[in-house]
Amino acid sequence: MKTPTVSKGTLGTGYLVAIGVTLTLALACHAASVLDAGPSGLLVVATGLVPALSLAAANYWLPRSGLEGEQIWTVAEWGGLGIALLTLVTLGTLVVGASPTSLVSALLASSIAMGGFVGILVGALLELRRARRRLRQSNAVLNRVLRHDMRNDFNVVLGHLSVLEAETTGDAADRVDRMSTTVDRMISTTEKARQIDAAVAADRTAQTPTDIVPVIEDRLAALEQSRPDVTVDVTLPESAVAYVDWQFETVVDNLLENAVVHAEGDPWVGITAERVGNRLRVHVQDNCPPIEDRELTAFTATDETQLDHASGVGLWLVTWVIENYEGSVWVDRVADGNVVTLELRATTTFRRLACKVRNRLWDQFQDIYVPARRRGQ
Repeated sequence: MKTPTVSKGTLGTGYLVAIGVTLTLALACHAASVLDAGPSGLLVVATGLVPALSLAAANYWLPRSGLEGEQIWTVAEWGGLGIALLTLVTLGTLVVGASPTSLVSALLASSIAMGGFVGILVGALLELRRARRRLRQSNAVLNRVLRHDMRNDFNVVLGHLSVLEAETTGDAADRVDRMSTTVDRMISTTEKARQIDAAVAADRTAQTPTDIVPVIEDRLAALEQSRPDVTVDVTLPESAVAYVDWQFETVVDNLLENAVVHAEGDPWVGITAERVGNRLRVHVQDNCPPIEDRELTAFTATDETQLDHASGVGLWLVTWVIENYEGSVWVDRVADGNVVTLELRATTTFRRLACKVRNRLWDQFQDIYVPARRRGQ
């Protein structure tokens, strides 16, 4: 029978939990013995008890920190290094300092707990920074492959298919047409990947108070021009100002695309907007079949799930852009379709002032820091 193996992540977490439990029990036992020392004794115990309890709870929060496997093991090693260093410093201080008192053991336990906690923080920050750097590099490579190499190859295939379609008839022509449609959809997916990369890297300082009514009307006009069979019902106020950037056009385009592509009969789209307190809500309704549960996870899940087609990528793109606006997205299933609601930050006097101050400070930072950095290069 195969012996089950224990991962390094589990070992690292167990190591930290064991230390935390041991230190917590030790400090709890010392709490009674240092009462005679007055407030200073209680302060020593309390100072050590907080990081000790944090170490004891590592089994809960460490796996949820975004670290896993080898990273957790590395963080545990940093925790051990912090314990060793602070223990040596404390012992040296006690040896050089006054004679041992009732606080010595409590002070040592508190130092061990604090050293372990500081070590974990340093290790976690370094590992998260390294993981972010690797993710940024891998994203750059993948986006370059999708945007250039694969896109060029798809266009070559599409060109050959168009020639082949002109030379075939009957069932063969239908098959070529289906292949062309599939390639078109794959090209659309590569474009959405580029848009997602832009959404993730978007600068929040680019968000300004923008009247979204002309933006929505412009995208609806483009839809009606490309798809004359679409019926559009619009109920919008004269003006609706929210904090967005250029990517809001992409959000509207993706929602309209989903509403049109998945309609089983004649496509219909209804758009309304309303202000609720200091939030602005835009409702996009369609007459499509109910959005499937596996695609609804784009609005609620914290991790990306398996996607069956490009529409799922579009929903993720919508979610990421709106969340970057500090807004939210949700969907309601109605009797004859779906209603996707975008909730955005509406403008207020305070927010307009804060936006102006933020942008002014950013401009000054750019004027001072960027030229200085270029001179340093």
